[in-house]
Amino acid sequence: MRTYALIVAALFCAALYPSCSSSRPMAHLIINNESGADIPISLSIARVTETAGAITISNNIKPGLQELPAGRFAKGAYSVTASTNNGLISINKTLSFDADRWIIINYTHDDSLSIQKKYGYVDTSLLKKVNGKYTGLDMYIENRRPPSL
Repeated sequence: MRTYALIVAALFCAALYPSCSSSRPMAHLIINNESGADIPISLSIARVTETAGAITISNNIKPGLQELPAGRFAKGAYSVTASTNNGLISINKTLSFDADRWIIINYTHDDSLSIQKKYGYVDTSLLKKVNGKYTGLDMYIENRRPPSL
């Protein structure tokens, strides 16, 4: 009888474990590099309340749209920091992982005329000049998968 109770308890725990791990929200990193060259980018996802244990992703991003794996996170408040050009260009946003999140990062490095042709009005106060071209980093956090992906 005791062995039967242990087997039932073990099966019950095994049945609960996958459901507990699947409740951890997933982070999807989508990066759009609008420059014509590869850029090194450093991404950090850390809990707001903790200083240690940040997940850092460093990668060379090719031109165009791409997705990077980020993994699953425990529920709570997090800070997402993206930086490029040796830390000269950076952006920081906070988010709450209570469901899956799509973190969309857009990197622009071009002259003002090309940016104006693409977007219309350009507020160059939001961009920094790097190597003679305007450079900017934008971050958006979505609750749903973007329809174009």
